[in-house]
Amino acid sequence: MTTTTEIAPHAIVKYLEDRNVPTLPVDYYLKLALFYAERGFKVFPVNPNKIPYKGFSWSKRATDNPEEVRVLWQTYPNGRPAFYCKGSGYLVIDTDNKPEKGKYGFKILTALTRELGMLPKTVLIYTQSNGTHMYFKLPKDRTFKRNIDSCIDIQTNHYCLCGGVYTEKGSYRFAEGFTFEDIGEIPELPAQWIEFLSKVENRETKSKNLCNSSQAKTVIEGDFQKLYDNCLFCQHCVDSACVLDENSWFRFAIILSGLKNGFEIFDFYSKPHPEYNFEKTRAKFQNAQKYSISCQTIANDFQGCKSCKHK
Repeated sequence: MTTTTEIAPHAIVKYLEDRNVPTLPVDYYLKLALFYAERGFKVFPVNPNKIPYKGFSWSKRATDNPEEVRVLWQTYPNGRPAFYCKGSGYLVIDTDNKPEKGKYGFKILTALTRELGMLPKTVLIYTQSNGTHMYFKLPKDRTFKRNIDSCIDIQTNHYCLCGGVYTEKGSYRFAEGFTFEDIGEIPELPAQWIEFLSKVENRETKSKNLCNSSQAKTVIEGDFQKLYDNCLFCQHCVDSACVLDENSWFRFAIILSGLKNGFEIFDFYSKPHPEYNFEKTRAKFQNAQKYSISCQTIANDFQGCKSCKHK
């Protein structure tokens, strides 16, 4: 099995502050994608700005098959490797640490370890957001919180860039002593962490009650009324607004970004969720405006769209 040192020695660093932009061989990202695929990660290419290619159904096409990986990189030779967390069977604790923007991810993570116990040593990636990615096996039959205090994201049904990637705004580097070879098998989360990160049952019950409220069911007139009447996915996002998962929430934002008053609608239907935060909602919508999405992509994950006559 290929090692991290063989593939990306320049991306193994001692400290978060260690940054460099090396000269990379032409086939570097293909080899990096194959390196992750060899370990069972479902990979796919994204733009150098880390946004998926327009029209690319990443949750469907992510693969650990080396031949399929090679075909993808023939089509997108400059693509940066990312992996589909859920498809790969991994949960990623994505910590964002930008004190100048009020994001104290490391401070909160330290406080949580005091309360819940230390996390097991695992693959650790220093990210371009001045934070970290930590890989863990994805527990089965669990629904997880979207985030903690708007600076720690729990990535399950989304994607993360692979270690060793260089983007237009930064890099994703392996922490020295925390590479795949140092770790061996990716560990499971301790039971107390699983319980903490899981959505609490009584909170979900409260949320389901909110879903029956008039606010959650109200449909705004105009263009959105037409969209709601003809799109089962939009109906799902409205009717399940209080328990909507992160991936569906983001896709809903992408759809609404095409409407004149899209943010107001998105904010309105985000409010019933127990973890609602205005700043995060606004940031999510602003990010969604960079993307486009097709009915086929949504149908890959949402059962209700598979037989839709409008797809």
